[in-house]
Amino acid sequence: MKVEILIELILMIAIGSTIGWITNYVAIKMLFRPYKEIKLLFFSIQGLLPKRKHQIGESIANIVQQELLSINDVINSLDRDRLEEKMRLMVDKILEERLEGEISRKFPMFSMFLTKETLDKIKVVIRNAILENKEAIISMFLQYVEENVDFRTIIVKKVDDFSLEKLEKIVYEFSAKELKHIEVVGAVLGGIIGLIQFFIGKILQGEI
Repeated sequence: MKVEILIELILMIAIGSTIGWITNYVAIKMLFRPYKEIKLLFFSIQGLLPKRKHQIGESIANIVQQELLSINDVINSLDRDRLEEKMRLMVDKILEERLEGEISRKFPMFSMFLTKETLDKIKVVIRNAILENKEAIISMFLQYVEENVDFRTIIVKKVDDFSLEKLEKIVYEFSAKELKHIEVVGAVLGGIIGLIQFFIGKILQGEI
């Protein structure tokens, strides 16, 4: 093979590899960049994720709500016994910390005759009155959550508010090797295309 032909072959492969690598590199970058829309004469440019951020959030929300997790799943996973225990402890804490002070503030005359024994009896009455209705209170709370908590809206808002810079950093951190592999594949394919073009050109010119 003549030196000129060999140099031409190497150049075709090098140019094809460079074009393939640059094409894939730019394509990867344009997943995120530019963050804001840039208008160029008759068309505009914006990264795929920034442009479709809201739609992506809606898609994620739909998948999570329909296929992965719903508010009913959350409610059904709650440990009611533990919730009741937390409620009892909270009632005890509030009564211990606030009952005597509230009585003294609202009924100052009565507080003068309030003994520890009487205060304890009042605490027991109030505690029992609340805990006897704990099932109804918990059911009301869970029903309120079920009727008013909308996972879809929360997820969409979270995605809308999520920093694109942070998202880009996260993606590049956990998939750096894969993205680099895509760039290399682009260079290899570009080189192969350059090689094929070289031989096709030579065949058409009758040199091979």
